[in-house]
Amino acid sequence: MNRREWLTSLTALGLGSCARFAVRPPTPAATMDTRGMWEPRPDEKFYILVFGSQSKPKVARRTHTWVVLVRAQQHGGVPGPEIEYHTISWLPITTEVHPLKFQVEKGVNWSLAETLQIVLKNQEQISEWGPYECRPRLYYRTLVQKAFLDSGVIGYQAIDDIGESARNGNGCDCIHAFTDQDPLFSRSRYPLRRFGDSASQFIVKQVWERDLLILPEQTHDWLQEPLGLNQYPITRRYYRGKVDEELARRTRESSL
Repeated sequence: MNRREWLTSLTALGLGSCARFAVRPPTPAATMDTRGMWEPRPDEKFYILVFGSQSKPKVARRTHTWVVLVRAQQHGGVPGPEIEYHTISWLPITTEVHPLKFQVEKGVNWSLAETLQIVLKNQEQISEWGPYECRPRLYYRTLVQKAFLDSGVIGYQAIDDIGESARNGNGCDCIHAFTDQDPLFSRSRYPLRRFGDSASQFIVKQVWERDLLILPEQTHDWLQEPLGLNQYPITRRYYRGKVDEELARRTRESSL
């Protein structure tokens, strides 16, 4: 790890207390009325896939977190469901991440295929959690969040709890691009010491513990093919609750 990367990691570790004071982007997803969106209709199901990528050795500028939400609707007389999916994958338009740049730059919400190509070009290893069946409200809230990102109202900033984005609420990083739709938790629940795979797994932990998944122990692997994921070098990950939390704690302690 060179001096710049060490400073980046140190900065991220020290920003936990800044998160509670940072101005969050005014996404309408956080205030939308989700009543009636708890159980799916008989003819449709919803799924979430959470991805993380990171270089080896892990450095902040070569990590990413993104999420895919899927709606599968069954039509009478048709053998398989109709698949519609949406991706939250927030990166700068240049795709070059600068963790120590504390000004907002133009962001782009990249597609699933585009994201996979970007992280592979950066020689990042890809992890995937799911696909899990989820509550309709998670899908529809994500649609509103995606529209907010695509509107161009906000930009990208790699560490968004300090600098321009924290003062003005006009930018976010790849993690908060998804989690800012969450009205229940402040950004302090997603501290920036978590990035890459650890950030992605923490998102899984949150949706698991808040009953946003249906039968979370079960993954729906049939979605790999229609989403085109079988052609990529992806490591499947499985969240195991307290077991994974203890492993993560030991890993953090051993790195100190």
